[in-house]
Amino acid sequence: MEGRGSNDVVERLKALQRAVAAGGRFFDPYVASRAQDDLRRTEERMRLGVDITVAALVGGTGSGKSTMFNAITELDFADSGEVRPTTERAAACTFDVDATPLLDYLEVDDDRRIEHSSILTLGKENLDGLVLLDLPDNDSVKLAHSALTDRLLPMVDLLMWVVDPQKYADQVLHKDFLAGLAGRQDAMVVVLNQIDRVPLDQREAIVADLRELLDSDGLERVPIMVASALTGEGIPEIRSMLAEAAARPSNNARTAAAELDAIASRLRDNVGEREPEMSEEVVSDVVDRIVRSSGIPSVVESIRVSGESYQPPALVVPEQPANSMVHAIRDAWVAHVREGLPAVWQEVVVSEVKPAEQFRRALGTAIRTTPLPAISRRPVIVGGVLGALIALAAIALAVFAPVSTAVGIALSVGGVLLGLACGWAGRQALRASARRAARSYERQVHGAVADVTEEYLVDGPREIVDQHRITRTELASDVFGS
Repeated sequence: MEGRGSNDVVERLKALQRAVAAGGRFFDPYVASRAQDDLRRTEERMRLGVDITVAALVGGTGSGKSTMFNAITELDFADSGEVRPTTERAAACTFDVDATPLLDYLEVDDDRRIEHSSILTLGKENLDGLVLLDLPDNDSVKLAHSALTDRLLPMVDLLMWVVDPQKYADQVLHKDFLAGLAGRQDAMVVVLNQIDRVPLDQREAIVADLRELLDSDGLERVPIMVASALTGEGIPEIRSMLAEAAARPSNNARTAAAELDAIASRLRDNVGEREPEMSEEVVSDVVDRIVRSSGIPSVVESIRVSGESYQPPALVVPEQPANSMVHAIRDAWVAHVREGLPAVWQEVVVSEVKPAEQFRRALGTAIRTTPLPAISRRPVIVGGVLGALIALAAIALAVFAPVSTAVGIALSVGGVLLGLACGWAGRQALRASARRAARSYERQVHGAVADVTEEYLVDGPREIVDQHRITRTELASDVFGS
């Protein structure tokens, strides 16, 4: 069931699970093991129901505790009366909530469970999400040491201690029970039951005496409520108090949230405050350094200027990357990917960078196997031949054709100009072809170097850095308390 109080807890749990899944192998082994154990316990706690408010009635024999249970629930279910005045087994009433896992955990017998909503769906107060427990009498089961209490107290949102006017000052009650609950007084109330048996003029004195006893027990903040389960006096106020408790996040939800916050806090010591930058721009800078150091810009330029010559020139050949250059680039990269990471993360991220000699050989192979382009001279040859033919044809026509001298001269000049234009067009086509070849080779060799760099320097560390980013981000999520 998700709702009041559970969403925050679920988000905390999911964030921690994502953090542990991403970075668990990089945590300190003891911290990681403890985190796993704590997460399992917290998940178990959450399975019991973080949206269930648990109120437990505790009291001695004859205090009217079970009658109080019946009065609050408006059901005649708990053991009460003169025939069986002692509550031997816990009873539970649930208000519009499935508390089966919790009641199984508390070992409340099936025949001692009742669903309020199945019998009385309309109530004066909204107690949805409440589980009201009637516990065995404290004088038959010592509360401070019982197995039931060990399981119960961490789950209880409101411990309602029921006392009666005859035995509220019993020393055993205060010494053995109440005085040991000082740490839980913010989730505790004392109900002075059977107030109908006390004359009106004596009630104030009894309440004042009980107040003094509780203060001496260290329970100064524990409120006192007066009620009569028999006549109904004070029962509406008790129901109202229970409704307020049911409207707040449950103790189980708060405890689970606190436990998850504590786990996150311990795990934060295993991550850094940031990650090294692994963006495309950063990697591109590394690739550019390798390309420049391998003489590739000179090769590209030689391809480009080859379009200026009618004769096929000898192109510059790229160099094998220098050993010192590759070591320097790798060392700089290793220093970069270590930045901001804790020691254990640094060790792993550096181990993912391939050795310099392997990197150098792979770069050399990638550069050598990128073919140098062959620039076709056909455009300039075709343009030159065509231009010459046009010019000769125009001159021949001017000389041998029966035309005037002026026309012959015009034909000759026009033919020569047209022939020169054809030659110029062929030359421009050769230059354009060389420029395209240069750009194509540059893209290919740059891509080949980039692929090797990604494989040998970047891919492994990037995976580790991404895991660190996920871990750090999840542990720093706003869902965790400050």
